[in-house]
Amino acid sequence: MKGIYLHIPFCRKKCDYCDFPSTAVWDQELLGDYLRALLQDLKASLPTWQDYTIYLGGGTPSILPPGLLEKLFSTLKDLLPHPLEFTFEANPESITREKLEVLAQAGVTRLSLGIQSFNDRHLKVLGRVHTAKEAREKAEMAREYFDNLNLDLIFSIPGQDLKTLKKDLDTTLSLAPQHISAYSLTLEGTTPLVRRTERGELIMPSEDQWLAMFLLISQELKGHGFRRYEISNFAVPGRECLHNLIYWENGEYLGIGSSAVSHLNGKRLFREREPKGYVDQVLKGKSPVVEKEVLPPWQKALETALVGLRTTRGIDPKAIEDRWGVERNRLSPILEELQAQGLLEQVGNRWRIPDELLPVANEIMAKILD
Repeated sequence: MKGIYLHIPFCRKKCDYCDFPSTAVWDQELLGDYLRALLQDLKASLPTWQDYTIYLGGGTPSILPPGLLEKLFSTLKDLLPHPLEFTFEANPESITREKLEVLAQAGVTRLSLGIQSFNDRHLKVLGRVHTAKEAREKAEMAREYFDNLNLDLIFSIPGQDLKTLKKDLDTTLSLAPQHISAYSLTLEGTTPLVRRTERGELIMPSEDQWLAMFLLISQELKGHGFRRYEISNFAVPGRECLHNLIYWENGEYLGIGSSAVSHLNGKRLFREREPKGYVDQVLKGKSPVVEKEVLPPWQKALETALVGLRTTRGIDPKAIEDRWGVERNRLSPILEELQAQGLLEQVGNRWRIPDELLPVANEIMAKILD
């Protein structure tokens, strides 16, 4: 299974915590030019894959008006008629009933809605532009059109405690999604959130508070039939995100759009980061790929092990060694040493991080690199 990722970098407003490649500087002309370049790039780059997923992410794909969405989906239907899964990311402030109808008719099978919180105070801290009421209403509306709905949440927000997090989880579960992503808020780059914490205007939760929130999420979602299959992702059995599983297996994917990354034949390709620069390159008939990365086999094996250990399924070291042409039993001694320290467990031919140690997964993976 391969993945095709299409990046829509535009947002109504850049969130205060966001260090992703997105921008709030755009107009309708740029939207049209960007979509034209995106589709031209896709046509020129498309591999002949049989089993593939499509993921439209951002940014905020739902910011596209219905006319441009219809144009986009019409071309995708011709180029990629039979995806195994077709995910579309949306935000509450820009998704409408008209757009949901366009998505459903176009064959989108999975909607991912960026809720982040149902608490207006926390939404303000994050710099989101929707309200808690709007988030609930749009989630309810989305359920009318999609029986595979993901709701994104953020926890460890300044000012958040277990009581307010529990309320967020209760509201989320009442909306009956099939998938829930619960990401820890992190301070990245020079975002407004970073600057506010440095000035002492906001205080991040302590490590103990963070751990209590992490455990509460696990407990509540497990109690309602959700299975954790990756550190931050939970699904009703059978509704795991197929596209994201490709990333966690270090599989092959084609990334189209400004700042998009591809992983093809063991190589990473990085496209032009700035939307206008990307449009100029593509519409002039030039390649938008600005950088290539080729790692030696052992580094590819380590990379595959690290992303795989984010999943509860874990990794098969022999399969990884065979895939990247690494001599047998090079990974196993590392895993055995961590098992001796109580940091990994072996289940059959697979190795995984025990559930109780998932809160310190990053530290365990750092030991593998060491």
